[in-house]
Amino acid sequence: MATINNKFRAYLYQRDSFGNKYTSGRLLIDAGSQNFPGAAVLTVGGARRGGSGYINYLSRESLPTDLVLRAYPDVVPLQSLESVHVDAAVVGPGSPNLSQLPECRRLIIDGGALALITEPAPTDAIWILTPHEGEIKKMGFDPGDRQSCALNAARAFNAIVLLKGRASIVATPAGITFIDQVAGSELSTAGTGDVLAGLIGSMIASHRPDSLESGAEILAHGVEIFSAAAQSALKRRIPLVATDLIEEIPTLLAQEGTSL
Repeated sequence: MATINNKFRAYLYQRDSFGNKYTSGRLLIDAGSQNFPGAAVLTVGGARRGGSGYINYLSRESLPTDLVLRAYPDVVPLQSLESVHVDAAVVGPGSPNLSQLPECRRLIIDGGALALITEPAPTDAIWILTPHEGEIKKMGFDPGDRQSCALNAARAFNAIVLLKGRASIVATPAGITFIDQVAGSELSTAGTGDVLAGLIGSMIASHRPDSLESGAEILAHGVEIFSAAAQSALKRRIPLVATDLIEEIPTLLAQEGTSL
């Protein structure tokens, strides 16, 4: 076992002593639906532990909105996106009823929103696509060779791609930047991807990367935190479920000299 002296905490945005909730990043979450209301709670739950100081939830339907606000009263609902500036947005977990992607420079595109991608990201945009193998196959890519698949999708859409699954891969148009060697089949359970999308979105909103390369580095760090939290949770919880991760991530980040 290796002692890490908590490198993970350093991956979060280091807040200024004189900063405020806005200087730590503002994140928009568009997640959940009447059919998958829990996805909204899981995505917001992951986001609350990624460093963003202000989280907005786009209130499309009553059930997911009620669940989110009951669980997390610190989250601020929005009725529309008019005249709202956010540092990043997470769209798609739990198949919200959206017909187009929001105008936001930094987008984490997950779940149902992946079907809306028909052309490359704008030149100055930082898109992070988070498909699992079934989703990337629907997008027209063969996951038989996972590294080639992730790289081809990144180049086709001028975006960062996180191909989830065993040995999750982070790819940019320039090449493969990270392959997760920690997480295993314990994460193959409903809702874990929603937690991950929220965590990533929060880290992107707080760090505010200006390039695909810097965005990919933050994304890789988010996957590292997520996978380490899963391994840590397994010491006390078997089988692992998605809500375990929401509880375990802050515990992991608070530990000193953790052995994994």
